[in-house]
Amino acid sequence: MDGITSTTRTVNYESKTCAVDSKTPVTFSIRIREIERHLVRNRSVRRENLVKQRIIASSTIGFEIPSCFLDGEKTCRGYVAYSLSETIIPTWIQPFILPQICKDSITEEGKRSGFKVEAQVEAVKETYFNNCTDLNDYDSEGRKIAAETDCPICLQDFGKNIITKLRCCDHSFHRSCILTWLSRKPSCPTCRDDIHNPRPKKFTPKKAYFG
Repeated sequence: MDGITSTTRTVNYESKTCAVDSKTPVTFSIRIREIERHLVRNRSVRRENLVKQRIIASSTIGFEIPSCFLDGEKTCRGYVAYSLSETIIPTWIQPFILPQICKDSITEEGKRSGFKVEAQVEAVKETYFNNCTDLNDYDSEGRKIAAETDCPICLQDFGKNIITKLRCCDHSFHRSCILTWLSRKPSCPTCRDDIHNPRPKKFTPKKAYFG
């Protein structure tokens, strides 16, 4: 790997609200699921190799917003920003969820005497490394390994979609298919190899012939 070329960060925030018997107008309960991936790009912009994936699930994080901080967006943002800084939520995630928390709070304030917002947050950080030649694309004889033509998960042709290959076993899939799969199971859907603890690759020695 020749170095980091780019880093992307995406955060998905989903919430639901329920009424509670409380003197505090708004109570938040937030659960963070953080995913970190390291990928290698080769010459082809449509091909990438997933080298590493790590999933971190935090415990439920809670805080309250007193009514005096619900008068306006600016006041609410200031209080929520401070509240988030006092939690274990990673600093890079906080700016993404801050507007959503304020929106939930101000929108619902006044409709009920007290309510609780339960939020689920999935935060994905992908770091890309540059690699002009991927040695995993070649066998022990130096011949290029033929690539699959269909995705083993959806059984559809790869077409012009981005193809992601697992570095642990060299199996390839549609990017969207394999990332959805790995969010539930950290193993290759074809060979079941664990992406965190792959099995040692077998080495087949060349046969010697004597005339």
